[in-house]
Parts: sequence; C-alpha cells; structure tokens
Amino acid sequence: MQRSLSGPMNGHLVVIGLNYHSSPIAIRERFIIPQYCLSHALHALARFPHVKEAVVLSTCNRTEVYAVVNDLQAGMAEVESFFMQAQNIADHGSLRPNFRLLHDDVALHLFRVASGLDSMVLGEGQIMSQVKAALKSAQDAGTTGPALDQIFQLALNCGKRVRTETQMGRRAVSVSSAAVELAREITGNLSEQSVLVIGAGKMAKISAKHLLAEGGDGAVLMINRTPERVAEFAQNRLPNNEKLRSQFNFGDRYHLAAAAGVVIVSTSAPEYVLELSEFQKVHTGQPLCIIDISVPRNVDPAIGELPAVRLFHTDHLSQIVDRNLAERESLVSQAEVLVFETLQEFHAWQRSLLVVPTITGLRKKIESIRAEQLQKTPACRQEELLQAEQLSKALVNRILHHPTVQLKSTLDREQLLRQAHALQTLFELDVFDRDLK
Repeated sequence: MQRSLSGPMNGHLVVIGLNYHSSPIAIRERFIIPQYCLSHALHALARFPHVKEAVVLSTCNRTEVYAVVNDLQAGMAEVESFFMQAQNIADHGSLRPNFRLLHDDVALHLFRVASGLDSMVLGEGQIMSQVKAALKSAQDAGTTGPALDQIFQLALNCGKRVRTETQMGRRAVSVSSAAVELAREITGNLSEQSVLVIGAGKMAKISAKHLLAEGGDGAVLMINRTPERVAEFAQNRLPNNEKLRSQFNFGDRYHLAAAAGVVIVSTSAPEYVLELSEFQKVHTGQPLCIIDISVPRNVDPAIGELPAVRLFHTDHLSQIVDRNLAERESLVSQAEVLVFETLQEFHAWQRSLLVVPTITGLRKKIESIRAEQLQKTPACRQEELLQAEQLSKALVNRILHHPTVQLKSTLDREQLLRQAHALQTLFELDVFDRDLK
C-alpha cells in the first residue's frame, strides 16, 4: 500500500467526483456547483474532520473535489457525503460521484486537465482559467494548504508550457468553436443562415465571433437577460460587425429561435430558457438546429422530439473531437512529455518535504552536540579556541556529507521514507508533529 508523505502534506492526496468520461450530461448537470455557491461548498468541505485541504473544480465537463485527507477511508467517505448533501439528491441512489484517484494519480490527472488533454475538446483554452479560478476560490475560502497550493500551481505552469511549447495552443479550439463546427456539419454553409446566440458569457461571445467570421449575408442575432452585456460586446472590434443584430429583448427569444436556422445556447441559468410549451406556440415546423452548450442544460430536451428540430448538447461534440485521430495523437504526445516532466517536479517537491527538514534537523542536532562539547574544552588561548572551532565544524560537515548526499539523491519514495525515518529515529529528531505514514 502506498504511503503518504508527512510534513506539510501530512495526509493522503485524493480526487473524487465525476466527469464526461464517467457520466453523461444528464448526471453531470445535477452536480454542477455554480460560482456563487462555491464558497459555501468549500466551507462545508472544511467542516469535515478528516478533510484538511480542499479545492472544487466545477465546469461543464466535470465536478471534482481535490482534497488532502488525514484518514483515507473516512476522508473519502466525507467527500462523497458532501456531494450528496450539497446537491440535495441523496434520494437518488444512482447519482453518486464515480471517479476516484489517489496520490500520484491525482497529480497526473490535474496536470492533464489544466493542459487541456482531458477536455472533451482537445486543448480547449478555457480550462486554464477555470483551474486558476478554482484555486483562487479555495484560497479565498481558506481551504487550501501547502499541498494543494503546490499541486495546482504546478498544474497551471504545466498548462502554460503545453500551450506555449507545443502546437496545442495554436489550434485555438474551444467548446464554442466545436459547437459552430457541428452546426456547419449539420446545416451546411452558415454564412447565409440566420443564427441566434442566446447568452453573453465567454462561450457565447466566442461562438458569436466564430459565426461573424463566416462572412456572407446571414445575420447573427444575440440576446441575453441583461441587454447591456450584449451592447457592450457589440462595441468591440468584431469581424463582419455589420452582421450582428443585438436590438432584441430576452422575451423575444422564442420567436427569434423559431425563425432561425441555427440556435446556439450558452447561459448560466439554472433552468431551461427554452421550454417546450412556449416553443410549440411559435414554431412553424421549419428545419432548426439547436446546440445547447450550457451545463446545466438550458433547452428542454423535449424540444428535440419535435419534427424538423435537431437538438444537440455538449456530449455530442465528441464527434468533432475524434475527427482527426492522427492529429490528436501527435499533439498529445508532445504535451504528455511536459506533463510527465511536471510530475517529476511534483515528486521532487514531495521528496523535499522529507529531505530538507530531516537534513536541517540532523545538522541542528549535530551542531548542538558540537557546541556543547566545545564549551567543555578547558580554558585556552583565543587562537587555540578558534582552531578547535574550525576543526569541529569541519568534522561535522564531513560527517553529514554522506547522509545529505544520500538523501538528496534517493529517487524512490518508499526508500526515502525509510532512510528519513531511520535518521529521525536514531538521532531523535523532532522534525514533524506526527509520525511518518
């Protein structure tokens, strides 16, 4: 059984949750923790007795809790209990977190997430800002510590390297661009069609920019509950800005959707913004493609049952992701090299948790013995005392040289644990508050 390191990370590193690999959107959307609830959720995690550090990463593709727990079984049970309590779905036995990793696998997973390698759309850029925001929220709530601060900072550095040192960043892919590409495949040339974008958040704006870049005579209509956000977006330097229509109220959405050829929906609303009963009143039966990239979903799934309406959501974007497997494999191989380099940095940090305090404690202990014995030296001239001081320091350095080099050069964590524990026991070093695990 793998043991955790003591010191600043005195516990077990875990991640528990669910993501698009393990759960469809109908399940994932039930676990979404919106930004305005995040502080409350983090404080709820911190109240569990075995959870020592916690960060929550909740996006359209995943809701994952990264934690350091001082008891593996009890801590994981507490995090699972948090999922049920936070979402008030304990009566749904099938709706449980089904993704769990421990120790190094947690670090490797987070590095791949931050690098865009674990995204539904390979290399999508928004995940970096989401990881950064998750860390900041936890820091503001006071639920991080040395371990999660370190692993998340390494993940952000890894993501930055992947985007600057490989071709990943130059692909400029996103959920929004994949949605536009899917719409193009379903309906054909988008440049001559009327397309409605509902929402004015980051993904909605990116979608609108991609649609405007298509050129042609087709209008791009954009509406939002807060019209000022659309008006502000329209003031930007946009491609083919004359195509953008933004003079509508949010209440016009049903009539606009029914008249459009394509509708892309991306809002943070917790409920449907397009409901079946209202949509049926205005839809004339003309062909319509709706792509809902909101999580939770903002379009009533029943609308997809209507004749001539084709409704897609984020899980359908996988067909875009898997189109060019050769290109994907090439990009992934470049990025994985950097991911595993970052994992080695994480291992080096873990080793330092034992190496630095143990060496410091050992040197302090030997130095105290040296000073104590030097004080017992019979009275002598100042010159002789200085020579004795220099000789004793040289002996201490010589004695400590080999164990210092040995500890620093040991790469195997289990062997390092044994060596550090042996030194701490033999020399009675008071390095950590608790015993090594």
